[in-house]
Amino acid sequence: MRDIYELIRQRETEIDRFQKEIGRIQKELDALRLTAKLLDDANDANRNVAAAVPAAVQEIAAYGVPQVTPAAAPVGQTSGAWASAKQFP
Repeated sequence: MRDIYELIRQRETEIDRFQKEIGRIQKELDALRLTAKLLDDANDANRNVAAAVPAAVQEIAAYGVPQVTPAAAPVGQTSGAWASAKQFP
């Protein structure tokens, strides 16, 4: 026959071990919930930026912003404000 007090000690030890494991699992679960929330927030922010970029491009196109292309002036000739300045000796 088993000693009843030894059996009680074993069961109490098991309870302590299970409580520690439950606490560890709860911490992991909290960390996973936080990570999921952060990932959702990051995905929402990325979606908002992705949606805003085409709208900004369309808005710029609506204003008809000209493309800036460098004009190659022939050697010895200048254009713009400096052209009129070179007319005077």
